[in-house]
Amino acid sequence: MKWTNLAIIFFLLELSLFIILDMRTFNLAAIVNQKVEYNKALDSAIDDSVINLVEVDRQKELVLNKEKVVEQFYQALYANFGIMGNPSLEKKLKEYVPVILVTDEDGFYLYYSDTYDTGEENIITQYWSEKQPYVYEISNYIINFTLNTFLTVYDKNTCEIYEGEYKDLQDMFQNTLLAEEETFHMVRRNAIISAIEVKMNYYINKYNNIAKQFGITYQFWLPEIDKTDWYRTIDDISMLVLFQGYPYRFDSMDTYNRYAIGGARIKKSRVYYISEENGRKFYHKSDCNHLSKSGHTTAFYTREECALEGAYPCSVMINRNESGDTIP
Repeated sequence: MKWTNLAIIFFLLELSLFIILDMRTFNLAAIVNQKVEYNKALDSAIDDSVINLVEVDRQKELVLNKEKVVEQFYQALYANFGIMGNPSLEKKLKEYVPVILVTDEDGFYLYYSDTYDTGEENIITQYWSEKQPYVYEISNYIINFTLNTFLTVYDKNTCEIYEGEYKDLQDMFQNTLLAEEETFHMVRRNAIISAIEVKMNYYINKYNNIAKQFGITYQFWLPEIDKTDWYRTIDDISMLVLFQGYPYRFDSMDTYNRYAIGGARIKKSRVYYISEENGRKFYHKSDCNHLSKSGHTTAFYTREECALEGAYPCSVMINRNESGDTIP
């Protein structure tokens, strides 16, 4: 074979490889852009709905409207994905939400899927679970935690029940891991997260079994949720949504997978925004003079969230404390 023929073959191979790589790069860029749009759609849907979760909040009376919030969430999700008014596509989109979590002060609810037989066919429908307590067992006690420091303790030896603030019941725990307040908060948080994870895994596995019956091959799973996000979820009444397996395109094997969190009573009076200067990120208060008036649409509500984004406090914040007074 002449060297010219070899050169032509080599050129064609190189050209084919270049085209394939170029197509992959183009597809990757398209997926990245699509992911940004999906993130906005999901975040917007949960933010628009969760603000209506707390219906009554006064003194010791707290009423949640879970049904209304889930309905509003799906309506917003349909609108954000551009399928509002198309029942078949709305039904299909719901299949990518295996479970929704709502945390209450003394327990949590899960919105999960199940089937019922109409006589002619099985249909997937969704239900709210009963309230699941934040239960933890230690030594001779069974403890029901809350999102704050109030707790209920059942003594297995005496069969007595004690209720109250941790400070008032602290003497009961002198010979346990909960004797120290710092340890109490650590155990409380971990117990709440563990109780939620166990039930979420149960309902996700249940949904996987149901999904197979309807030809859904995607394997749903509980992702590793960042501890900071968990603390945001159990810091107050909130809503967490799992959205998994949604294809970026019909011909793509790549799927969109994400969880989103919304706080029902989050205090938004203090808002931070992140800017980038000379390759470094800085976070500012919303009224900071060093922050440009446009181009900052993502709000953060704690310094910890900003730090996780790799941002440092701006010079104004370094020289001032949180009350706005200049530090000497």
